[in-house]
Amino acid sequence: MKYTCTTCGAESLKWAGKCPACGEWGTLEELKESASKKEIVSKVDPAVYQYLLDEKQALSSRISRTSTSISEFDRVLGGGIIPGEVILVSGEPGVGKSTLLLQIALNIAKEEKVLYIAGEESPSQLYSRVDRLLPKKDQRDKLKKNLLVTDEINVDKLESLISAEEFGLVIADSIQSLVSDKARGYSGSIGQVRVAGAVLTRVAKETAIPILMVGQINKVGNIAGPKVLEHIVDCVLYFEGGKFNQYRILRGMKNRFGSTNEIGVFEMTSFGLKEVGNPSLVFLDDANKSSGSAIGAILQGSRVVFVEVQALVVEREYEGGPLRRVANGIKKPRLDMLCAVLSRKGGVFLGNMDVFVNVVGGLTVTNPSLDLAICAAIKSAVKDKVLNRESIYFGEVGLTGEVRGSWGIDAVLSEASRVGYKSAIVGRSKVKRVGELLVKKISKLPTL
Repeated sequence: MKYTCTTCGAESLKWAGKCPACGEWGTLEELKESASKKEIVSKVDPAVYQYLLDEKQALSSRISRTSTSISEFDRVLGGGIIPGEVILVSGEPGVGKSTLLLQIALNIAKEEKVLYIAGEESPSQLYSRVDRLLPKKDQRDKLKKNLLVTDEINVDKLESLISAEEFGLVIADSIQSLVSDKARGYSGSIGQVRVAGAVLTRVAKETAIPILMVGQINKVGNIAGPKVLEHIVDCVLYFEGGKFNQYRILRGMKNRFGSTNEIGVFEMTSFGLKEVGNPSLVFLDDANKSSGSAIGAILQGSRVVFVEVQALVVEREYEGGPLRRVANGIKKPRLDMLCAVLSRKGGVFLGNMDVFVNVVGGLTVTNPSLDLAICAAIKSAVKDKVLNRESIYFGEVGLTGEVRGSWGIDAVLSEASRVGYKSAIVGRSKVKRVGELLVKKISKLPTL
């Protein structure tokens, strides 16, 4: 008898509470002997083979997407939900995952049956949230027949329920609350999450019923459970934004049927999540007209978003101890690099200063096109000079101090001209002028 670890795949001749290879607890499960290769081949029916490149088969297999009536959610998915698609939605506690999925359930329930698996709350608690989202009683009465709620957490029984009914959508909130008789451990353990995810994925493919699953995250910030859970699902969405932040960002981390560059922007209100259809200027509300502030532009999929970058530079009154580089909204190694470039190539000495940088609105940016705006904000804070609020900064900064143009600059400049900006400071590019927008191309860090 052998045991295998569900996390790292290591094998052991005896069971133990802790995997000797990776150190995870409760991951060793009994490995059942599989049939030999000859037996497997002999049982395969030739009728299961299909020719994927057959033109008629390809035309008949084209499927349409189902809209959730939430355009920002549909945008991130690539146009809507595909039949049989399995979507994993994750994010910090209190960010609004359950609220978003309940709003989707209410929209789909207008036309089709929806099964909501309430694994973390009772049906009465769920209905209280429905009252908040749909304050009018006549609206709730229309959805009574189509919105089914269950607090059953045994995934084997849920598999039979989903297969027996014709649902338009199934929502599991959350995958960590489900258990199976086929796996060891408590609900939320690695083995239980792996089996529950596999069962729901299989039933979704067999019945062509799309399934939305909520995935909780651990203290490190990763989705709790085995990594295989992210591999077997079709789409992984991450909901960003603190619980005390007004705006939420829905970002695609994996999408088999669409792009992962798109984002959806939502605003948290007392009646649930409200879509922000044109987020170009949403992160510039009450933009600060003081030193240490610059307007940058980033391209997220097919849309342009303008963000305010704020910088605070504090000169140290004492020597000793490491310098502080605090980054909120960007990665700290990126800020360390930009501070070094500014000190060496930008004419700004930061060797005795603590630097704090914040991207307003809670947006997390990994696009290097925001480098120029970050450098401009830091330099403005050091020089105590206010930048022109009608100018945007767009470009990537290299280690030698050069400023390069980034991909999508044409779309950025067109949107900047449309919303009323007067000038744009960009890296080296082929663009000369867009409408009334004056484009200033630079090859090295500017002097303020």
